[in-house]
Formats: sequence, structure tokens, C-alpha cells
Amino acid sequence: MSNPPPPDYDLVIVGGGISGAVVAKTVIDAANKKKKNFPKILILEAGRATALSADKYDTYVEAYHEALIKVPNAPYPASSSAPQPDVLDIRPVQHAQGNTVTSAQGYFVQKGPLPFGSDYARSLGGTTLHWLGTCLRMLPNDFKMRTVYKRAVDWPLTYDQLKPYYERAEWDIIGVAANVDNQHYPGIEGGPKEYFKSKNPKFPKGLYRFPMEEIPSSYLDRYISKTIGELKIKLPSAAKPTYEFPVKISNTPVARNSTPTDPDYRIVGAAGNAERGQRCEGNSSCIPICPVQAKYNALKTLYELIVKYPWELKEKEKDGTRARVAILSQSVAMEVTHAKGTDAGEKVTGITYKRYYDDGRPPTEHMVTARTYVLAANAIENATLLLASKAANRSRQVGRNLMDHPLLLTWGLLKESVGAYRGPGSTSGIPAFRDGAFRDERTAFRVEIGNWGWNFPENAPYDTVLDLVGGGEKPKLYGKDLRRRIGEIVPRQFRIAWELEQDPEERNRVTIDDAYRDALGKHRPVIHYDLSEYVRASLPWAAEANRQLFTALGIANKVRRPTYESGDYSHYDTGNPMTVEYGGQTYWVAGAGHVVGTHRMGTDPKTSVVDDYQRSHDLPNLYIVGCGSMPTLGTSNPTLTMTALALRTADKIAEELFA
Repeated sequence: MSNPPPPDYDLVIVGGGISGAVVAKTVIDAANKKKKNFPKILILEAGRATALSADKYDTYVEAYHEALIKVPNAPYPASSSAPQPDVLDIRPVQHAQGNTVTSAQGYFVQKGPLPFGSDYARSLGGTTLHWLGTCLRMLPNDFKMRTVYKRAVDWPLTYDQLKPYYERAEWDIIGVAANVDNQHYPGIEGGPKEYFKSKNPKFPKGLYRFPMEEIPSSYLDRYISKTIGELKIKLPSAAKPTYEFPVKISNTPVARNSTPTDPDYRIVGAAGNAERGQRCEGNSSCIPICPVQAKYNALKTLYELIVKYPWELKEKEKDGTRARVAILSQSVAMEVTHAKGTDAGEKVTGITYKRYYDDGRPPTEHMVTARTYVLAANAIENATLLLASKAANRSRQVGRNLMDHPLLLTWGLLKESVGAYRGPGSTSGIPAFRDGAFRDERTAFRVEIGNWGWNFPENAPYDTVLDLVGGGEKPKLYGKDLRRRIGEIVPRQFRIAWELEQDPEERNRVTIDDAYRDALGKHRPVIHYDLSEYVRASLPWAAEANRQLFTALGIANKVRRPTYESGDYSHYDTGNPMTVEYGGQTYWVAGAGHVVGTHRMGTDPKTSVVDDYQRSHDLPNLYIVGCGSMPTLGTSNPTLTMTALALRTADKIAEELFA
């Protein structure tokens, strides 16, 4: 029997987002340190590579300006060959009688009982194109929920084990702006200095610092802090009479360029134009797009790779003397092929993908092989591909335990201007509810202070203008009178997002159905989603905490548009697709865009899909990376943790490739 042909590449990565970019960069960095075994890497990206040059990135900015409704994916045009979810496609999946119906309005096929309310981008750069940039680490207890609170599951890793990778993510990949002294988290003995204490010798006495100074807290943040003073929120509980939470405003670590804390730290500007985006300019559009790329996106890492390690060799350059990277966009992975190897175990033998074209040519199908394979397409796309391939699912856990951060939005009109719509979407939050003994009966939550008025809950300022022009406040206003009244109302608007932790449940899952495919014949994700009693029990807590906060701000009275006076404008009418009924009350629960679960890590192959290095239990030459590997979510936006995990995985891949 003849030997099989050598693989095409050392490493094939499916997905050109942050996880795939981090794995590629880290493996190459490891080879460069050894000065040998330089890898050949292929990155397959389903979407277009439009934004790899600064001028083409500007076409996204123009699309954002022209969009009538500026949702997260508004700047990024979808393709029928690589469709993407859109929050505008969300429809009710329950009749008034309570019967669940299927909604296939958009890319997702929603089976309910609740619609899954989040989206992601299928373009080179992934969802970092439209993320807010929040870079919170998880808390130590988030990794041991089963041990501490008898809820969910424990991670196979601890916070201390992941801490050095958090540091590398903050310094070497993303570039995080924050001040350790202004991080006030509950349940941390020794305070922020102990929580961030580093073993890296570059930080004397373990005194960690971020690579860049914090983005200053907004005037709104400072106004709230001053107005509420030493507020303590008291919440009822079945376990004890009340829980008391001291409210302290905490500046948020973010992936936005600021002033370096180290003279040797190199700030990374826009992809293709390094001088642009050297500092956050306060543009009020982090979601869906930073127009100058002062906010990190994965394009920056990918651009560095193709500039330093282009696939094409220069004249007189010899193969094997440096790393080589190829990015193939508009290439949709269709199947992970796998078969028994010579050691009697299964392994991946290739990735089948279809490439589509914009010039009218029909799609073409190809197969690529490698020594090691990485799926980095995001939690839902990874699961859909594995299910279609009937791969890596001996545990029957692929697609299960889908999670998000359900958002309870509240909004009000303050008594004075706080400069709404100036600066980033959020610069501070209230972390008091992120951990505590209450987590044995209800989920934790983080409070994000929103700096963009009512844009999320009320489509402001556009609908505010319609109210005034339409005579909601008589008389109908135009010209100078309209501008004056807008100037009196809009700068006083603010919004709070009560970001609820969600526990993993097997019933919340991604499946596939041959009846639902896209233009290329790829399965569309079929999603089953709901909120557990554990999550729902936090809704009245968040609502009550909000009532006490708004009372302290002097805006407890309930008001509704089109009247505009100081007060609490939060309302949750029935009929909204995101309506949740609990305890006789109606709430709206939006998605946060934090798609987690579906291929969780663990030590037992019977109950998990990957190990603590994100290697498939079933296919040893396959790594399945991203937020899908996270067993629980905690209350931190997941991108920083995902990046830390990708760094750890890449170290392992490099170790084995160069063994």
C-alpha cells in the first residue's frame, strides 16, 4: 500500500475571526523563537475580506452612515452564499395561546420557546468588527460554579491557571486600556491588586498594569456616581431577609487605544493605515463600527500576518525559511472529513469547502489537508459544521448548552444634561451583583451604564425627532424650535443594561435539519432556546435594583413617550418577540451578542466535546476553539476569555507541531 500524500499545510484554520487569528499568530511566534519548523498556515473564511485595506474598510463606514436602522450587522453586507443572522429578523415564536411556532425569517431557524436574540458577523475579522470592546476577566468563582454554588458545572481550569493568558491577551493581542485601582469586583479578597497580581517578572512585586491608561469615564458615569452617593441596594431573598449591595461605579477595561503605560508598548492602528486609530477619538459608534479602528478588531492581527508572512515567496526566498500564511475568503467549510487512522483511532483527514465568486461563476468545491485542524468559526457555526459532518460528537453534546447574556434594558430621562451620545457606548459599569452567596438561587448579573441615550430600547434619537415633528408634544416642532427641544431632551437620555448570567442547559441547543439550507447547500442553524428558572428569578431582582437606582437619581416616576419629562421610561409591553413573563410581570429580554457553549470543555469525554486545551476528545488532530468551549459564562463579556483560551491552545498546537 502506498503512503498517503503529504498534507497541504501544517495548520488549517476554519474562521478568520479573533480565535483563528490568535492561533495562527501564536504558532508562528513560537516557531520564530526556535528559528525553525516554520509553519504553513491556511485560514478559510466564509465571508468577504473587504476590510483588509483601510480604503475598503471605509466602505463599511459608508454603509453604516447610510443604514436606516443601525443594528450590529448594518455595515457588513451579507451574502446568500454566506448568510449571517440579523436581529431585525427576530420574530415571535409563540402565539398568544402559548403554542410554539417555527420562525425561519432570517438565517437562523428559531424553534423557541424564545427566539435567540443575538447575531454575529460572517466577514473576515468576525464579530470583533462590531463588538463593544469590553474586556472583563471572569471572576474566580465563575470557574467553579458546581463546587461553590451547586449550580451548572466546574471548568477544568481555574482563574489562576488562565491568569497568565489573560495578561498575554491584554498586552500581546488586543491591547486593553484600564487602571487596576479602578476595578471594584465583589468577592475578591485583597481587592483589585490581589485579583490582578502577576507572576510575570516585568511587573515588580506582582503589581500588574494594563498596557494603556483607562479610557476616561463619561460625564454620565460621574454624574450617576455623584448623585447616588453611598447607595446600598437591598434585595429580598428566600434564603435570608435581604442581600445588600454597595453600589460603586467601576471603570470598564476596553479594547480601545489610549496612552501607553509602558514606553516600549506599540499601539496598533488601523489595518492598512497604522497612523490611523492611534487613540480612541470618542466616536459614538463602537457598535456597529469604529470608523478609525482605534478599537481592536481581528483584522489588525490578520493584516500583520499577511504582511509579515505572505504565502508567495519572494525571488531567491527558499521555502521553509519563514512562516507562510494564506487567507482564502469566500470559502465556506462544508464538511470535516474523518476516518480511522493507522493507530486505530479516528482523525480528521481534510476539510471540504466551497468557494463562491462575485463575477457570476458557479461555486467550486475543494478539499484541503493538514497536519492539524482548527475550527474557529464561532460557537454556532462550529456546532453546525460538526453536526453536518457527524464529527466529534461521541458525547452527544455538540450544539448543546447554548448561552448568551440575556439583557434587561431600563432607560430614563435625567434632570440635567449628561452629554448623551458623546464618546464610547459605555465606559463604566456596576459590578456589585457579579458574585455572591445569592448565586445558589439566582444568576449573577453585571450592570452596564449606556452612554448612547435610548438608541437600543427606543431607536433614539430618530424616534425622538419623529415624536416632536409629529406633535407628540404640542405643537408640532420644526426648524429652530425643533433643534432647541432636541437639545433639551436627547442629552438627558440614558440607558442601563442588566446583563444576566445564563446557566448551561442541554435543551438550549443548535441542531440541523435537511429542510433548511442556504444557497450553497450548507445547513442553516436550527436553534432551540429558553431561559431557566434560575435565570428568570433574576429578572425581578434586576427590576427592583433598577427601581432603587432610579429613585436615588430622582427619576422614579413612570413616564412614556411622546411626553418628555424627567422619569423612568422603562416599559415592557406584551407582543414584543423578546417578551418574558415571570411572577405575573412582563419583561423584555434582549440578546447581548455573547454566543457561548455548544462544544464545551471538560475532562470527561462522555459529557464534554473538548479537553482543557480545546482539543476534540474524539479526533486528536482537531481543535475546536472559541466561546463554544466555555462551560459557563459568568458575567463578563466573553471575548477576552476566548482570546486567553486561544493563546493557551496555540501554545499546545505549537508544542506538538514542533515536537
